[in-house]
Amino acid sequence: MARYAALRLRSASPEPEPVTEVNIIPVIDISLVLLVILFVTAPLLSYPALPVDLPPASRPQNQDLTIAVTLDKSGVLSVRASPSSWEALSTDLRREVVRRPEEIVLLRVDKNTPYRQVERLIAAAKGAGAARVALATQPPR
Repeated sequence: MARYAALRLRSASPEPEPVTEVNIIPVIDISLVLLVILFVTAPLLSYPALPVDLPPASRPQNQDLTIAVTLDKSGVLSVRASPSSWEALSTDLRREVVRRPEEIVLLRVDKNTPYRQVERLIAAAKGAGAARVALATQPPR
């Protein structure tokens, strides 16, 4: 009889319902820990891993390594510090490129010069046989 009484007691007590809600607190905790790890490791990644002492350059920077073509804001042209004109530019450049074919033709152009004139200079340098053409920029301070 006692056995049946225990069964009756069990059936009379309400069964616990399953938990259907997601507990968000552990998700937030893990997210915050990962965020802290990210904040700690991010500055470490911005520094180089191996400090290197680089050797000095084999030769000093020299203006003779380039064929400089200069165009100032008033439209005056020069090739290697000698004055030139648009008509004589291709012959002056060809003469310099034939003498020094391995050198870079460096175009020094005022920043307010229209691009069509820069394009004209590039075409003249390529037409003179220059293998490499570069645009001069102001070095960072």
